[in-house]
Amino acid sequence: MEKEKGYWLELSDSWMGKNINHCSHGLSMEIGYCRRCNIPLRDKRCEICGSYPLSLRFHELGDIRPASRYEMDILLSLIPFREVKNYLRRRIVLLAKQPGLDYRKDIFVDGFKFGVLEYIKDGRWRWRFVPTGKGVALIHHLTSHVDFEMRAKGHMKGKKIDRRIDKDWEIVKLGNCVALAVKERKGVKIKDVYCRKIMERKRSNLKDAVRGNTKFLERIEREAVEMIRKSKARSVAFSGGKDSEVALYLSYLAGVKKAVFLNTGMEFPETVRFVYNFVDFLDLELIELSPQKSFWELVEEMGIPTKDRRWCTKYLKLEQLKKLQGVIVDGLRKYESLRRLHSPSTRKIGNLRTIYPIFNWLSLDVWLYIHSKGLPYNPLYDMGFERLGCYMCPVMLNAEFHRVKVTHPELFKRWYEYLRKIGYTHEEIMDGNWRWKEPPPKLEEL
Repeated sequence: MEKEKGYWLELSDSWMGKNINHCSHGLSMEIGYCRRCNIPLRDKRCEICGSYPLSLRFHELGDIRPASRYEMDILLSLIPFREVKNYLRRRIVLLAKQPGLDYRKDIFVDGFKFGVLEYIKDGRWRWRFVPTGKGVALIHHLTSHVDFEMRAKGHMKGKKIDRRIDKDWEIVKLGNCVALAVKERKGVKIKDVYCRKIMERKRSNLKDAVRGNTKFLERIEREAVEMIRKSKARSVAFSGGKDSEVALYLSYLAGVKKAVFLNTGMEFPETVRFVYNFVDFLDLELIELSPQKSFWELVEEMGIPTKDRRWCTKYLKLEQLKKLQGVIVDGLRKYESLRRLHSPSTRKIGNLRTIYPIFNWLSLDVWLYIHSKGLPYNPLYDMGFERLGCYMCPVMLNAEFHRVKVTHPELFKRWYEYLRKIGYTHEEIMDGNWRWKEPPPKLEEL
């Protein structure tokens, strides 16, 4: 095992994202990272410089990926230092999910965990960024900024200090070390300390990451296309999201000629346009299926759909698939959720069998593949949405639900007014209480 700059690194053969390791904080995954080129790697060697990668570790269900334009704008707006903003703009920024009630992502820069970006309720709903100890050290290195100095008295990490701060965090100088001080409900404490030299890494972007992973992308494309051909699939389920887009493109390479769009009637207009435009782009046949009863008719009969009672998927989508037969390609990936992590490799819906050619792909692989092919993608990803489904889907994050109010006010208003009509208060709607039939204890705490 090798250590560099205070973060965990290891040379191994596990760059395919397939291994899960037990560590002190639970289950984790790892991908490779090239220090010289400053890019994530999905194979055993960097195809730009030929070096062997070090390891970047993240949560098992982190589904690591590049930050979207919207997420970069949010992150940069929360960092008050011009030098740091410029530095981040010129490097690949990766995000990996953390477990939580809403948006909570680990931020990776230069191959190490730089901080956490999250959407929290703190009197009001707001975005918050908190750096790690090494993240604070990088900020201090780039700016020389220090909020206050202290004389270190033994082990300082985790200690409460007698100080009042108005911000979420401050930079502390402890002799030759830099520390992170965070505001908590009962005061201020030193959360992390970093005492090593910081090295600025090379500028990098997604084009570099594609170049460094070209053979890997060619290999997973070849494997997926071969799987589709062997299955004799006749069609592809195309929702307009990034995963189904890649599944459709791979199926197109395999000779499949039909795309199936399950239009629930509650889709974002951008999604509908993208479905039609992308199918035209590939010159494929589009089969559009709609439910016999509209969502608004069904909601009067069934009640609102919730995370723990998602009747909408069954009636608006799966029932429509039963009209088909044979084999259909689906873009489901196992790292999207705990439920999908343990999904079977194929599934039967009536007389239809589904196959999942990108089941083992990370979100990072999907985005690298899209950029490697120069493919267009749904503009909603750059507008603040990560999961593209119905505009009132109970599975969406509150961060996304609140975003609908900004990007699609008329759609938001229709659902908001319906929830008010059936008895929800403004606060219950905005806090997302409607998304559960039986709210989890942590939601009650909010």
